[in-house]
Amino acid sequence: MVDHTSKNVELPSSVWRWLCHIGLCVSIFALAFVAADRAHMSLMLALTVCGSICWFFCWRIGGFRLKTVLLYSVLFRLLLFGLPPSLSDDAYRYIWDGLIQQEGGNPYEFSPEDVPFTDLQEDLVYERLNSQSFISVYPPVSQIIFRLGTEWHRPNSFLSYYLIKGILILAELLAVFLLARIVSSGFVLFYAWNPVVIMETAGQAHTESAVLLALALVIYLTKKNHSRWASVFLSVAGWIKLYPFIFFPYLWRRFGWRSVWPGIIVLILLALPYAAPYVLTNVASSLDLYARYFEFNAGLYYSIKAGMQWLTGDDWSKQLGPFLRMIFLCGLPVLYVTDKLQKWSLAQAMLITTGCYLVLTTTVHPWYLLIPLFLTASLQTYGWHWIWLSICSMGTYLLYTDGPYWIFVIVGWAGWGILGIVRYAPKWIQSIMRSRARIKFRKIWPFFPKISGPAIVLDLGCAEGYLGEHIQSELGASVLLADITSMNRTQLPHFLLHPGSLPWPPKHFDVVLLYFVLHHAEDAERLLSEAMRICRGRVIVVESVYNTKLQLKYLMVLDRLFNRLRSFGKMNSQEKYLHFRTSQEWRKLFHKHKANLIAEFKSGIGPLTTAGFILQTNPIQRKCID
Repeated sequence: MVDHTSKNVELPSSVWRWLCHIGLCVSIFALAFVAADRAHMSLMLALTVCGSICWFFCWRIGGFRLKTVLLYSVLFRLLLFGLPPSLSDDAYRYIWDGLIQQEGGNPYEFSPEDVPFTDLQEDLVYERLNSQSFISVYPPVSQIIFRLGTEWHRPNSFLSYYLIKGILILAELLAVFLLARIVSSGFVLFYAWNPVVIMETAGQAHTESAVLLALALVIYLTKKNHSRWASVFLSVAGWIKLYPFIFFPYLWRRFGWRSVWPGIIVLILLALPYAAPYVLTNVASSLDLYARYFEFNAGLYYSIKAGMQWLTGDDWSKQLGPFLRMIFLCGLPVLYVTDKLQKWSLAQAMLITTGCYLVLTTTVHPWYLLIPLFLTASLQTYGWHWIWLSICSMGTYLLYTDGPYWIFVIVGWAGWGILGIVRYAPKWIQSIMRSRARIKFRKIWPFFPKISGPAIVLDLGCAEGYLGEHIQSELGASVLLADITSMNRTQLPHFLLHPGSLPWPPKHFDVVLLYFVLHHAEDAERLLSEAMRICRGRVIVVESVYNTKLQLKYLMVLDRLFNRLRSFGKMNSQEKYLHFRTSQEWRKLFHKHKANLIAEFKSGIGPLTTAGFILQTNPIQRKCID
């Protein structure tokens, strides 16, 4: 008898891989035609999303050799090379600045409206210029690229545009090839096959393409310890797009003065051809105008602006731009100090700083996101929040055709925030917990008994174990961790406890710590009694205390919230036992168990008050040198 029941036949991963690859190729090929006309903006967005889905599965399934990844990286860019500047007017400013230089002028001297070369105003380029009353803010290396691209300019043609685009695409492809020397083929694909990246580099030719090459060289040369050359290319990056200059302190911290002076020399040499008394004043004026009047796809700026308008009824646009810029500049020293403390990699420091810059700026065009996308790939991390924002940012082009612009701004930045929290919250929380452990240690170390030889310490209810780690490193103690949940993130020995008596003999430890533990215990009195039984010296109890019912409610809410975040639900079972006490109630409990309270300390104010109690159980058997 033949079984005719149907069976689900799964396609092999190689078939899915090439189906997704074909889908990506078709999407890129279609974009080469659709993106040429703003009238097809909605279709362009649909193709970008479709291509992004195919790109994601190409990366997810994997299996592409590096040669294949690089080959298609080139082909995808060649497919979009023919696109005109349909999504951005920046290219016309590139050509204009190049033509001013061809005429012997300085692009930082006059705005296009006031330029003395009036014959240039008859060119098609002038008609399509954005911000004709603004003096150029493109730095010297960008100006050199513009000048090279306009060497064979023909009036009313796109020849100069394609020459400039060719230079920028070549630079970005070199960055991709250099990326292949730093990361695995999967992360090369993760960056280089991204349809948003392809559209904004090969499709629309933005100067960020050249910045990527310079930053790739900085990262690569830093890994090879060629710090002087790294500083040279960091200067080049800064003279393409100004804000990479703020990365110099990161390089200085890692390599010292020897990594900085070659870059400073190159910085000066590149600026000399354009040096003039009016340059700083004119460029600063234009930058200030951009910060005050230009706004596009800026999540935090729009949120604050809407909030202030709701509160006051006034438009705060002109004040908010400079204010956010000041916040960013004032925050830079904090980033530099944090880099020193956290020991970030150079690429990580650049990514975090760039992220802060983009969050606090008033204008975030889709091509601004090329740098964080490249840096995440160079770090071999996924950066899904930047991916999400970049795809949604492509929808902001619908503003040009009176489409639904705001929905993409809101969804883009809301998704960026949610995915960013998911991505970084665990690290932030652990960083907070490590810092918190240092503070905890400073409060209790004066109360450790001074004995001959290293103290034997039990951190009972240790959670992540960071406090025990500090005690071991600072005091040279022998530390054992114990808890009813497995949350240890240190190399210290960890004992998983079960309900009942503690599994150690009497008078086994010199010090037993109960730091924010007893209020979680199902039977706090029994746990305290057991801690005193196994301790031959001091039991140190630290607890949050309250004075009013309002403070108690605050402690209950805060304890649940914070412990859920830090433990990802592992501590939820302890919430039903929450029992905070006042300082007086803790003293009564210690007196009940005949504990000798020899010292007490308090810190914090109001609902953040913490009380510490030092209990002497029995005279320490080992020689005491107090």
